[in-house]
Amino acid sequence: MDVNRIMILLKGEDKTEMVQTYKVEGEHVWITFSNSKTYRYRLTNFEIFKNPSVTELTEEMAVYANDIPLHNIAHIQNFGSKMRVVSKDGKSDVYDSISIRVECTGISKGKAISTLDYWKVISRYTSSKDEERNKEKSFLKKQFDGLTFVSPRSVLSCYLKGDPIRVNRSVESDTIFPFRFNLSQKEALDRALSSQISIIEGPPGTGKTQTILNILANLAIMQNKTVAVVSGNNAAVQNVKDKLEAQGYHFFVAALGNDKNKKQFFENPPQQDVSAWQSDIAEGELMAQINKMNGDLHRLMEVEKMKAKLQQKLSAYRLEREHFAAYYEQQEIDQIRRLSFYRQTPEKIISFIAEHQLKAERGRLGQLIYKARALFLYGFTDFTRLRKNEIEVILNFQREYYDLKVEQLGEQIDSLQHELDQGSFRSLQQNYQQISEQLFRHKLFKKYDQRASVKATASTYKRNFTKFVTHFPIMLSTTHSLRNCVPEHFMFDYVILDESSQVDLLTGALALSCCKNAIIVGDMKQLPHIVDQKIAKRLGDVGVDVDEPYDYFKHNLLSSMLALYGDTVPKVMLKEHYRCPPRIIEFCNQKYYRGELVAFTTESAEDQPLLIYHTVDGNHMREVTHGRKGRFNQRELDVIQHEVLVDLEAAIKSHSDIGFATPYRIQVEKASDQLVEEIESDTIHKYQGREKPTMILSTVLDRTRPGVTGLKFVNDPRMINVAVSRAQQRFILVTDKSLFRDYSSEIGDLIRYMEYSTLDDNVVESEIVSVFDLLYKEYSDKLRSFKEKIIHRSKNKSENIVWTLLSEILQDEAYEQLECSEQVYIRNLLRDKELKKLDERERQYVNNGASVDFVIFHRLDKFPVLAIEVDGFSYHENDPHQLERDRMKDHILDVYGLPILRLPTTGSREDEKIRGKLDIILNRGT
Repeated sequence: MDVNRIMILLKGEDKTEMVQTYKVEGEHVWITFSNSKTYRYRLTNFEIFKNPSVTELTEEMAVYANDIPLHNIAHIQNFGSKMRVVSKDGKSDVYDSISIRVECTGISKGKAISTLDYWKVISRYTSSKDEERNKEKSFLKKQFDGLTFVSPRSVLSCYLKGDPIRVNRSVESDTIFPFRFNLSQKEALDRALSSQISIIEGPPGTGKTQTILNILANLAIMQNKTVAVVSGNNAAVQNVKDKLEAQGYHFFVAALGNDKNKKQFFENPPQQDVSAWQSDIAEGELMAQINKMNGDLHRLMEVEKMKAKLQQKLSAYRLEREHFAAYYEQQEIDQIRRLSFYRQTPEKIISFIAEHQLKAERGRLGQLIYKARALFLYGFTDFTRLRKNEIEVILNFQREYYDLKVEQLGEQIDSLQHELDQGSFRSLQQNYQQISEQLFRHKLFKKYDQRASVKATASTYKRNFTKFVTHFPIMLSTTHSLRNCVPEHFMFDYVILDESSQVDLLTGALALSCCKNAIIVGDMKQLPHIVDQKIAKRLGDVGVDVDEPYDYFKHNLLSSMLALYGDTVPKVMLKEHYRCPPRIIEFCNQKYYRGELVAFTTESAEDQPLLIYHTVDGNHMREVTHGRKGRFNQRELDVIQHEVLVDLEAAIKSHSDIGFATPYRIQVEKASDQLVEEIESDTIHKYQGREKPTMILSTVLDRTRPGVTGLKFVNDPRMINVAVSRAQQRFILVTDKSLFRDYSSEIGDLIRYMEYSTLDDNVVESEIVSVFDLLYKEYSDKLRSFKEKIIHRSKNKSENIVWTLLSEILQDEAYEQLECSEQVYIRNLLRDKELKKLDERERQYVNNGASVDFVIFHRLDKFPVLAIEVDGFSYHENDPHQLERDRMKDHILDVYGLPILRLPTTGSREDEKIRGKLDIILNRGT
C-alpha cells in the first residue's frame, strides 16, 4: 500500500506498509500481507483512511502530542480523525488528531523579529560563568542560534510582540497555604494563578521565597502543572530548594541547570517516604474546612495588619515625642500642670491650636465670640495666661498632645489585640496552615506512595521526559541553562523568575521561550545585573531602532516588563516585613518604598539596632591605581577591629553572626585579611539575597578629591537599600565624619536618619530644630479644614495654590527626600530658649505666636531647609505694620540660618522660583 495516500490500522496499529491487499466481506475483512499470507479480522478492528493532507515541517515549526514536543519530524499526514506523524528517519506514529498540535513560530516579522535579531547579535559577545565554552561559539550564541522557533503560546511571543497580557477569570479558586502566608502573599498567588504574566515585587524581608513555595504547592501538586523556578544565579534557586528540603518536599523537585548540577542530581536523586502522609479525612472535606476558615482568617489578618501599622505609627510618635521633650526642656518655660481643658483628646488639642492660630492671624482673639467658642467647645478659660504667655501655653498644649496621642494609639493597639484574641487568631492561623498541609501531603501521598523511582541519567532523562516531568513537576535552574534542561520546544506551564532585576534580557528571553505563563519576582529598588558596556561599542549601530523596553543595556527583565506594560501588568507588592527591627527597615521604607512596608518585627526600648562610628578627622582613603584598581580605607577597618568588635563582644553569640559589606572589592580583601575569619566579608552586590544578625557597612570614601569623585559610584540608592536591609538585629555604619553630610547623597540621608532615630548624643546640635512632622501634619490638615469654612481672601487662596504646587514639586524624584509642613510656629523651629540673637521686639514677636506659611524639611531627619511665605497684596503691601512684621521674620530666620522665599500673590513663575531655591540648597557644597 502507498503510505503517502493510505493508512490502515489493525487493532489501532499502523500496518499500512505490511498490507498488500484487503477485501471486506460482511463483518470481516481479509488482509493479505506482503509475505503473501492472508488473515481474517473483524471489521471493528479494521480502519482505513485515504488521501491525507500533508504538512511539511520546517525549523520554524513544532509538533506537540498531548502537549509534549515531538522531535526530528519530517511531515504530518492528516487523515481527518487520525494523523500519521513521520520522522526524518522514516519512522512514524499514529495519533488521534485532537491530540496533535502543529505550531508555526509566533515571531516571524516586524519589530519582534528585529528585536530577536538584535539580541542574537549581542549573544555573540556575551559570556557567563555557567557556560560550557568552546573555541568557536559562546553558550548564549548557541542558544540564540537554536531559537528559530518561538511558540505562539509562549510568554516570549507575547512579550516580544507587546500583546496584551491574557487574564484567566475562571481560574480555580480553591487554593491552599501549607506554608505561612499573609494578605499580600495571598493576593500575589491569586494574581499569579490567573494571569499569563504577573509581577511580584518583593522588598527586603517580605517573604518572597515563602510566596514562591505556596505558589509551587498550588500549581505543581494541587493543579498538576509543570513549573520551573529560575534566576540569574544559583543562589536564589538554592534558597527555594533548601526551604523545600527543610520541610521534606525535595523529592518532587529536579535541581538541574548546568552539567555539574545535573550530574549531582542524577548521582544522588531525591527519595521519598510519604507513607505517613495519608489523611483519614477526605480531600473534599479538608478543602471545605479551609474555605470555611477563609472569611474569619482574612478579617483577622486585616486586623493584625492594622495593628502593625498602628505600632509603626506609635513608634514614630514616641520618637517625635522624645525630640519634642528634649526641645521643650531646653526652652525652660513653666510647665502648666493643669491645662484649662476638659475631655482632653489629641484631636481637641490640635483643633484648639489651629483655631487659635487662625483667629490670631485675623486679629480676633479679643472678640467675645472667640472666647465663648473656646469655652463651649474646649472648656478653655485661662485667657489671661494665653494673652501674656501665648507661646508658653501653645508649647504646653503641644507637649500634652504627644502624651495623649501616644496613649490613644496604645489603647487602639490594645483594642485590636483584644479583637485578635477574641477571634483566637493565632490558633485559627495555625489550624488553617495545618489543614492546608494535611491536604497537600495527602495529595503527595496519593501520587508518590509506592511509586517507583525514575531510572535515568543526565544523558537519558529526556528520552522519556513525560515520565520524568510527571515525577518531578518542579525544576530548578538558572535562566542560562533552562532550555538545555528540557527537550527542544518543551513548554512549562509556568516559569517563576526570581531576583528578576538581576536577570538580563538575553537569558530572561531564553527562559520565557519555554513557558506558557511567567511569574516575575523581584525588586526595582535592589541591585540590578551588571551589563558589560564594552559590548555596546562593539555593536556599533546594530539595534539602534529597537524599542526602548527591549534595550539590553538599559533594562533588566523586571524593568523591561514594567516599561513595556506599565500599569496593565498584574502586579502585587509584598508589604509585610519580617527581617529587620522596625528602626532599621523604616529607613528603607521611608527612603525607597513610599512608606508602604509594614514591619511585623519588634524591638525593645533597650535595643540599639542603629549605630554610627565616625573615623577621626583626616583623609584616610587610599586609591590603588595599578593592578587591581580600587579604593580602601585602613582607618575604617581599624575602627571596626578595635572599637566596633570590642563593643559587640557582649552582644553577639559568634563572629559568624557578623557580616561586613562595602562598595569596594579591595576593601573586602583588606577586611578579610585583617578581621577575624568568621566574619563574612563581601561587596554589597554580593550580599544581595543574604542576611546577617549584625551588618557592618564601611563606606571607604573621605573628603579627598578621589573620595568625592567616588560618590557617583557609592551614591546608588539600590546599593544602600541592599546594605541596610541585610541586618536582622543591628546595623552599624562606619564612615567619614563630614563628607556625606556636606554632599547630597544616599549615605548622607542614611546618616541623617540614624542620628534622628537614635537621638545621637554626638551630633553637633544646630540652632534650628527638626520639624515636629507628625504634630504639624495633623495641625495643617485641621487648619486647612477651618480655612475652607471662612471667607476665601486672596492670601488664603494663594496659600492653597502654593500648597498644591509644593505637593506636586515634592513628588519629583529630585526632591523626594523633602516634605512640607504648613503654618509652623517660629518658636518650634528655634532651639535657643532665650532667643539671644534677637532684640526685644523680635523676641516678643516670636513668643506671640509668629508662624511661617510653609517649611520644607528633610524627610529622614525633619531638618528644615527652606521657609516659604505667601504675601497677599492687600494683606502685606497695603499694611505697613504687616510689612514691618515681614522684615522681622526675614531677619529672625536669617540670623538662625533658615533661608526664606517670599512668593507674592501677584507674582508668577512660582514653580521655577521654588525649584531654583531648592536646587541651590540641595546642591550646596558641590
